[in-house]
Amino acid sequence: MDEEKRRRLITTDSRARIVFATMALVVPLVLALLFRRQELRLRALADHGRAGTATLTAVTQQGSATNAHYRYEVDGVTHTWDVDRNKLPGAPGDTFGITYLPEDPSLSRPGTYSQASLDAELNLPFRHGFPLGLFVLFGSLAALCHRNVRRLQTGAPLAAKPRISPEGAGRILAGLFLGCLLAVNLDPKVRAVHVAAFGPAPLGLSVGLVVALAEIALFAPFFWVFPHLMRLVMDRYAQGGSLSKLGIVLAVAQAGPEGRRSRLVVVAGLVYFIALVAGWIVFAASRGI
Repeated sequence: MDEEKRRRLITTDSRARIVFATMALVVPLVLALLFRRQELRLRALADHGRAGTATLTAVTQQGSATNAHYRYEVDGVTHTWDVDRNKLPGAPGDTFGITYLPEDPSLSRPGTYSQASLDAELNLPFRHGFPLGLFVLFGSLAALCHRNVRRLQTGAPLAAKPRISPEGAGRILAGLFLGCLLAVNLDPKVRAVHVAAFGPAPLGLSVGLVVALAEIALFAPFFWVFPHLMRLVMDRYAQGGSLSKLGIVLAVAQAGPEGRRSRLVVVAGLVYFIALVAGWIVFAASRGI
C-alpha cells in the first residue's frame, strides 16, 4: 500500500514539476515580450510620432475609474482610443490634438507625446519586476516538487500527516493575495487614483509607500482568517468534499461543532472585507474619484 502511494505521489509531483517549470519559463517570457513590444512602440511614438486631430466622443465610468473616449482618422481609416479622464478634459464633441504612430496609426496619445510622457508611461519597475516575480514564484514551486520527487525516489518515509497544515496553507494563500494586492499598486492608473485620493505626499511620505503600509496593516487580519478557512476546506475535502467555489462555501456553511470557531472567524473576515470595500467606495465618492 505504501509503495503504491509512493508511486502515485512521485507521478503527481513529477507532473506538477513539469507544469510549474514550464510556467516559470513561458509565462514571464510571454509577458516580457509583450511589455517589450509595447515599450518599442511607445519609444517610436515619442521619437517620430505625427500630429493629428481627434474628437472626444464619450465619457464613461467603471467603478472609481473614469475614461474619456476619442475618435480620429488617418488616411481615411477611423481609429478609437480611450484614456484616463484626467488626461483628457472637455465635453463630447470637442476636438484636440493627438500624436499617433505612422506605421501603426491605432496607437495614439492625446497632445504631444514627449520623452517625459514616455518615461511616465513605461513604468519600468513593474514591467521588469512582475515577470521576474512570476519566474521566482513558479520556479520555487517547481523546485519544491523536484525536492519531493527526489526524496520519494531515495526512499524517504511517507508523511503520516498532510504535507502542509491548514495554518501553513492559509498563510501562504494570504501572502499570495497580499502580494497581488501590492503588485497592483505599480500600475500607473492605480497610482493616479491614490494621488487623487490621498495627495502626492501624505504625511510627508511617498503616496505609494503610505498606501502599501496601509494595505499591509488592513490586510493583516486575513493571515488569521485564511488558516481557519483552509482548516474547514481541508477537513471537508478529507471527507470527500469538493474544492470548487460551491464546495468552499459548503465547507464553511456546513462546518460541524468542532469547526464552529473557524466558521465564526471566516464569517467575521467576510464582514470585515465587505466593510473595507464599502468604506473605500464611500471615501472615493466623497473625494470625487
